[in-house]
Amino acid sequence: LVRESASKKLIILSSGTMQPNKEGQMKFNLLVEMDGQQKNYIPNKTTIKALQTKYGTERTAWIGKTLVLQVGTVLGKEAIIGSPQ
Repeated sequence: LVRESASKKLIILSSGTMQPNKEGQMKFNLLVEMDGQQKNYIPNKTTIKALQTKYGTERTAWIGKTLVLQVGTVLGKEAIIGSPQ
């Protein structure tokens, strides 16, 4: 998703929900728009902490905000990291 994106930017469209992933684990999920398409996005802990630091813990304040995504390393593993703009 990120590697193929021209802009590497997404706009948060929802305050998020908890939903099961493919393994049945509950994960925080945001509806976002990226390159004109709506997608479900599961931010990692690093991205969530960055959102909370910039916009606060009230997730409704995140709606309409932009994240720039990049491929990085977290705890020695490749990860998608979102930086609030």
